Amino acid sequence: MAYISTAEVAAIRGQLKEKFKGLKFSVRKHHHSSVDVTIKAGNVDLSDILDSNGYAQINQYWLDRTGKHQHLFEEIIKVIKTAPASVEGGREWFDKSDAMTDYFHTAFYFSVNVGSWDKPYVYSLAHKKPKANNTATKTSKTVTEAGITVSNKATISDAAETVARMTAEEQDKFVEDIVSRYPNLADTLMTKLGYGLMEVEN
Repeated sequence: MAYISTAEVAAIRGQLKEKFKGLKFSVRKHHHSSVDVTIKAGNVDLSDILDSNGYAQINQYWLDRTGKHQHLFEEIIKVIKTAPASVEGGREWFDKSDAMTDYFHTAFYFSVNVGSWDKPYVYSLAHKKPKANNTATKTSKTVTEAGITVSNKATISDAAETVARMTAEEQDKFVEDIVSRYPNLADTLMTKLGYGLMEVEN
């Protein structure tokens, strides 16, 4: 029976983000048996394989149709297939199905997409802004995000305590702001929190 755990999905998400730093991924578990991987944005021009809506479905059996991007998708799919085995109880992808006899036996199902039907892939070359060399300004600067005011002098523990002291409504607003304004950060935090909780449980 096809099945993929939350930990296995987190492993795929983490390894994709680590290996392909120029791409922004969405990795979601679907119905406990499949994982959907979407490349939402990145510094790779994929316009030659996208439809008029900025969307493409990638067929793992016909990667040659992705032209010059074939190697990229081979490496992405390799991570999807092997990353789950890196967590306790996880397993690499396999497929022993036989369509001729209607026998279906696979580790899990997966799909790879570039963009989605309602949100096209965004091609953007990242340009790093030069760091300001002004220690006094950095030290005194105060930043307000999602209703939290934090001085640059504040420690990580102070920030964590600020979130912990929020009401349920304030925490909901905080999460909403992080997800909508900083989706990459939201993905990173979700992955690290998942691994952190597993380590605590063990």
